[in-house]
Amino acid sequence: MCPDPAFHTPVLAKRTADFVVNSAEGTYVDGTLGGGGHSQLILERLGKTARLIGIDRDPEAITQSSERLRSYGPRFKAVQSTFGELTQILIEMGIPSISGVILDLGVSSHQIDDSRRGFSYLQDGPLEMRMGPDASRSARDVVNDYSEAQLTHIFKRFGEERAAGRIARAICSRREAAPFESTSDLTDVIAGIVKGPHRNKSLARTFQAVRIEVNGELEELDSGLEAAIDVLEPGGRLAVLSYHSLEDRTVKSTFREASIGCTCPPDLPVCGCGRKPILRVLTKRGIKADAAEVASNPRARSATLRVGEKLAGEGDD
Repeated sequence: MCPDPAFHTPVLAKRTADFVVNSAEGTYVDGTLGGGGHSQLILERLGKTARLIGIDRDPEAITQSSERLRSYGPRFKAVQSTFGELTQILIEMGIPSISGVILDLGVSSHQIDDSRRGFSYLQDGPLEMRMGPDASRSARDVVNDYSEAQLTHIFKRFGEERAAGRIARAICSRREAAPFESTSDLTDVIAGIVKGPHRNKSLARTFQAVRIEVNGELEELDSGLEAAIDVLEPGGRLAVLSYHSLEDRTVKSTFREASIGCTCPPDLPVCGCGRKPILRVLTKRGIKADAAEVASNPRARSATLRVGEKLAGEGDD
């Protein structure tokens, strides 16, 4: 099988690799392997004893990236799993710490463009939205089985959708006649509630909310960030690309929390909390793609890159 160059065009690829690779002979993890674009740029910078572990929950991504990166031999290993399982994956591989981690969040271009996956409101397909077989429910399950209150909650929380309540009520009313089966079923209901210039944004937000719920993306992000910071060696770096405000706020908050030292009142003569920072934030404002990259890859428009560097703790060399 030939690798598919259109599987996913990596965003801010060079900037990300430049930040992450600080040891040519280290061990790195691409926690969202996709088509292997970011991984390939990292591997090109690494020496013969270095290695990269690519993790993805999507079997298609594993197949495509394994073919694309086959020439790197044992220096590259693909693992079908979620990046939230990073700690367990490394334990099973006998790897105590790593030099760098990349997380390119959200759904890939390949997944969006494949109508069979049901991620996009722009084309008809089954209400699926599972990023991998580990997801216990589909979009069809969410739309047909969740109560009005539950739907309103996820549309507000995961989509930040102003018409969340009205859309939820319309869904519950519509499914009394027949269950939702396709993305066009859902699109038609949303378009009937939100009209005019805000319609496409509401469609995107609602589909995003359902997708996040189906795949447990925010819970996965929380556990993945914690695991990544924990397994980094001193000087190791974590680079995260996020594509919407929920993701970016989570990353920014986690980085800020990990970079805080003593929290004792300033008038206390001696520190009583013993808290020390474990991460140094290298991108205070986050990095955005320039106009040229956005023009060639529209997905880059909403991307924000944040990078943190692990600090040495007590007992570390």
